[in-house]
Amino acid sequence: MLAVVVSLRPACGVSLCSASCVGIRTTLRGYATKVDIKALKRLRELNPVPMSKAKEALLSTDNDIEQAMVWLEKDAIQSGARKAEKIKNRAASDGAIAVQVNSALTAGAIIELGCETDFVARNSTFVDLASTIARSSLELANHSTHHSALTQIEVSELSAKVVSDRTVAGMVTETIGRLGENIVLRRAATMGSPGATDSMVVSGYVHGGIAGSHGASAGKIGGLVAIKSSVRSDEHRRTLSQLAGRLAQQVVGYSPRFITVDEWKAASAAGIEGIGEPEVTVLEAQQFLFGGGTIAEVLAKVAKGVDAPVEVASFVRFERGEGVEKPVRPDFAEEVRKQLS
Repeated sequence: MLAVVVSLRPACGVSLCSASCVGIRTTLRGYATKVDIKALKRLRELNPVPMSKAKEALLSTDNDIEQAMVWLEKDAIQSGARKAEKIKNRAASDGAIAVQVNSALTAGAIIELGCETDFVARNSTFVDLASTIARSSLELANHSTHHSALTQIEVSELSAKVVSDRTVAGMVTETIGRLGENIVLRRAATMGSPGATDSMVVSGYVHGGIAGSHGASAGKIGGLVAIKSSVRSDEHRRTLSQLAGRLAQQVVGYSPRFITVDEWKAASAAGIEGIGEPEVTVLEAQQFLFGGGTIAEVLAKVAKGVDAPVEVASFVRFERGEGVEKPVRPDFAEEVRKQLS
């Protein structure tokens, strides 16, 4: 810190700060001229930004770590906005799927967050963002005690949601500034109802999950399954939760399109093309991944065991990059061969 102290004294040497005089003291504050190494290390532990950016933050805040954190947050938002505008038309064909289920196991949310490369998709900052957005989506789940169907969430609605004093859109923009790639919240959906404690169990699964911070994770493919039943006890709920979790793995692994054969027949009668054979595209007609016959047969066995009807109410499967045209990336080896030929 630079400090200049100006003291006014008369020529006789008698201080002006006597009872009859007023002293004037002026202090000019400035930036630190040297980075505190310990503060630099701690700041980068809290926010792993490039070394040059961390130094700039500390020099701008007189080595105050808390103020430097605030400085970095503001800088990330500003640089993110500039970067986002510059790269907004670049294809975000990679990314991650994140799934969240509430503690009561009655509602779940699934989102797809797109980015440009698998390298960024595996970054913990990106994974944390996807997980945070999924948790925010869960708060938009339908609170009707009779609601079990899949509900698509408008991206604009989710983007405007405030999380820790920032909107989801603002968090995405800030992350663009940090990671340098176009990031797009592509879609989101919820299933179940927080209030359906006596009639529904929801579970989810993510394949190829990458761990973030504080238990966050996201992966290449994700799924949610809602099971409808008469939940009479905690043991009953645990049984259905295990079943729903395994069915979510089934959905992720085998990509069914219908729950029942009747749904498949209705689609066939309507002339819908490409619906495949029932044993391939109907969930209840598929062989259960964990053995025991078809899904329909497994549901019947579980229903008998808990002495209550058990049925799949809904399911959803997201795979990253679905429907997004992937950019043609140059073959580096081929380019080298051409130059050498």
